Amino acid sequence: MNRKLTEKKFTNWWNDGENKFSKFIYIFVSWWDNGKNKFLKAIYFSIFLHFLFGAFWLLSLGIGYIF
Repeated sequence: MNRKLTEKKFTNWWNDGENKFSKFIYIFVSWWDNGKNKFLKAIYFSIFLHFLFGAFWLLSLGIGYIF
């Protein structure tokens, strides 16, 4: 996974047989650490967390309604 993302096409890099979770972490960390637009990235991350917690909240309401 030491290869750069730009050396090959993304699909070839993604499907080369290595662990997908470590590739996802690599994409997130390299996206965050490039030093550009940190404020905008923080807003996107906050919105993602709000959607994630909202989905869990709706799921808990639905499970509470069923049982």
